[in-house]
Amino acid sequence: MGGRHRRSGQRRRWPVVTVTALLVVGAGVVIGTRTLTECRPVDLTIAADPAVVEPVRQALAAERRGAARCAQVRVVEASSTLADEIRANAPGLPDVWIPDSSLALDALDTASGAVVDQRSSLASSPVMLVLPEADAGRYGNPARPVSWNTLLTHAQPPALPDPSAEHAGLAALTALHIAIGDDGGRPRPAFVAAVLSLSRDAPPSVAAGFDAVQRDGAAARAFLASEQAVVRHDRERAGGSGGAPVTSLALREGAAALDFPFVRIRAGRPAGLDPALGETINAIEGHLHGPAARAAFAAAGLREPDGSRLPGTGETARLALQAAAAAPPPRPLARETLRLWGLLTTPSRLLTVIDVSDSMAQPAGRSNRVALTAAAAQTGFSLLPDSASAGLWTFPSRLPEARPWQELVPLGPLSEPTAGEPTRRTALTVAVEALPDRLGGEGSLYATALAATRAVRDTYDPGHPNTVLLVTDGKNEANDGVDGPGALEALQAEAKPDQPVPVIAIGLGPDVDDDALNRIAEATGGRAYEANDPKDIGSVMLDGLFGRGCRPGC
Repeated sequence: MGGRHRRSGQRRRWPVVTVTALLVVGAGVVIGTRTLTECRPVDLTIAADPAVVEPVRQALAAERRGAARCAQVRVVEASSTLADEIRANAPGLPDVWIPDSSLALDALDTASGAVVDQRSSLASSPVMLVLPEADAGRYGNPARPVSWNTLLTHAQPPALPDPSAEHAGLAALTALHIAIGDDGGRPRPAFVAAVLSLSRDAPPSVAAGFDAVQRDGAAARAFLASEQAVVRHDRERAGGSGGAPVTSLALREGAAALDFPFVRIRAGRPAGLDPALGETINAIEGHLHGPAARAAFAAAGLREPDGSRLPGTGETARLALQAAAAAPPPRPLARETLRLWGLLTTPSRLLTVIDVSDSMAQPAGRSNRVALTAAAAQTGFSLLPDSASAGLWTFPSRLPEARPWQELVPLGPLSEPTAGEPTRRTALTVAVEALPDRLGGEGSLYATALAATRAVRDTYDPGHPNTVLLVTDGKNEANDGVDGPGALEALQAEAKPDQPVPVIAIGLGPDVDDDALNRIAEATGGRAYEANDPKDIGSVMLDGLFGRGCRPGC
């Protein structure tokens, strides 16, 4: 998963794959000046990540002694579905697996060794930031490590290739999650913002990231990949296979790395490991920690397991940059990080409803409530992926209509034109900027919440989270015939378990009717938040955005 030329996830049966036999030694065959006799031939298959297939082949071809001398060893490229095949105890499993990361073993029983036995790491490769060489100074001095804060607050933030397919991306995202931390088991708003930023228009793979640099030149988006992937890219360019020149930067904090563990596969062998095969695997493992293997890994642009440079890599410019040593992140935390990524990046339908009654003009810090709310909404909308749908209502309405709310931007895909603008994203930006000019009147909290929930359910999309984000600083002020008990009864009666439309309610300031917001949220399976301090408005809205992907139930 760290390499650039990963093959498709086609299932394969290892014994029938045509591969190059590295070494076949039988009785009486001469290697150098030694004649080997009394050998019991052993067939052994090693499935290795594409990043290390060739180095492993080279290391084993260099020299083998002891129990490995009689083995017929096949080194093949590991299928992307191998973990699933091991878990399913599929026939024809390889004997040894060398994935790019111990994160690949998350679903397997490594503690007891009943399914696989994870041994020590053979090599490592830190995760780097990759950007076009034509814009090497985008984030400052390219000779110095770059901080996550610089990356995520930049006008051109980097992208993270799909962490469910790229272990380098998952390792980096988990390291960032650790660095930011959680609040009571919930991700902090800074992590939510980071995920939304890193995922927007991100390439699906590292290979796609390199292709984008070739296509877009200096304007291409930066992305995260392993250092070894950059080395391979450079060598392929030097060999005439094309590709644009890139620059790689080390991460200053939240460092991550691939660790290439040696894994013995025990699944499919209920009677135990054949002694001769076991001795051969022991010998192979030892050889892959030896000098021939270290030289082969160094030539491939890899590092020592502890992150230090291997002997013989001084001429490799990409390894000259000091990257912080990093251990693989804990697999349970990586699993939770990937779950959060999935929740936050699932294309959603979000109708935002903002109070613009007179009280929203109240001062808040150096600004006022409506201005801070508008700024937070702009940030939230900017972080949504183009695949999301969004819309904007305000209440009370300034139109001479019977309804007490006003639709400024109809709910729909962000990328489609609407409201006289080329895209809905642009229309939302224009509408939010004008919110301070819409102040006035008394808000109909209950009627608006009920109408918004009905509007989203009427156009419900079962493939995406469907959510109402309600922001207010007050209470139900208008006498419009819709009271609290009636609205709550309707919300509960109309709720459909198979079509949930949770309301994420955010109360601003000390005068908000917390009880009303809590009841509205509870009736819809949503959640109510308080933002008494003006500086909390942005963070609370980001937390509400997180909640849109897992309501109801979180």
